Amino acid sequence: MIKFILLVLVFISPAWLLANESADLPPEKLKQLLVEVNHLQNKVLMQNSTIADLDSLFSRYTDDFEYIHEVYGGTYSRQHLYTNYAAHIKGDKYNRTDARYNIITMIVGLNAVAVERQEVHDGVTSKHLTVFEFRADKVSKIIEYWK
Repeated sequence: MIKFILLVLVFISPAWLLANESADLPPEKLKQLLVEVNHLQNKVLMQNSTIADLDSLFSRYTDDFEYIHEVYGGTYSRQHLYTNYAAHIKGDKYNRTDARYNIITMIVGLNAVAVERQEVHDGVTSKHLTVFEFRADKVSKIIEYWK
């Protein structure tokens, strides 16, 4: 009987752990995570940003994170984005002195947030629609829907 109970526990425990990892996040937690990631994204794009800022942002992304923007090249892996950001930081190519993205509206779904963000660049205001998907408390995918 004890062997049977141990055998059942061995098979149930991994399933329970996986279920816990993918548990649904409450809407307020999703909003909080989105605000934090938005802040870190802005910080990386600022003048005098550092690799430490970049590492802080990427610590919020899952290992299999993907960035999708069909208008600007398609799908990018976590490593590809990190390498590009790092090159820009090391080359002092970011010169913003104000936040690139300001959150206008958030619509929370199941482990995802659709967000309308406003950008002002060279006096021109544009609005961007972006969807952030979450797994546990990290961003697993960002999909951009703007030109």
